[in-house]
Amino acid sequence: MPVFGTQMFGSSAITYRYWRLSIAVGHNANEVAVGELKIFVDSTQYPTAMTGDSAPSPLVATGSSRDNATRSYWKAFNRDVTSTDSHWASAYQAEFPQYVQVDLGSGNGIAATSYSITAGKDGKETQGPKTFTLQGSNDNSTFSDLNTQTNVASWSAEEERTYTI
Repeated sequence: MPVFGTQMFGSSAITYRYWRLSIAVGHNANEVAVGELKIFVDSTQYPTAMTGDSAPSPLVATGSSRDNATRSYWKAFNRDVTSTDSHWASAYQAEFPQYVQVDLGSGNGIAATSYSITAGKDGKETQGPKTFTLQGSNDNSTFSDLNTQTNVASWSAEEERTYTI
């Protein structure tokens, strides 16, 4: 099973089963959108391309809210940013913070070294995250902050930015 997220404390790494992008502020006050969230262990990308909120098994994508069923949680993990609807978007005028997350399944924790966010397109790039934190958890209750970005610049269509953990 892959090791999916790591936080270093001294010389020991912590792996995480749940990976959450928590967005405190978006570039649009009414809605936030993420075209793609990729988590890496060195050069290996996680999760595999999702095809539904709980597919393929054992992956499960969830979040705080969604704009509609077309822009569901799994769209942040489907490895596709080719159309307006190939992204996750929060519910319109939902309060911040908003989040999208993936559960890798029991026994599938990883120790991530970096992550990337790709903006949507066709106007959704203007709704990208502005201040956000990547978090990891093993119980889906207590999350550790692994990397925080504050007041990032506006996004361009399909722009990908990578951050080191």
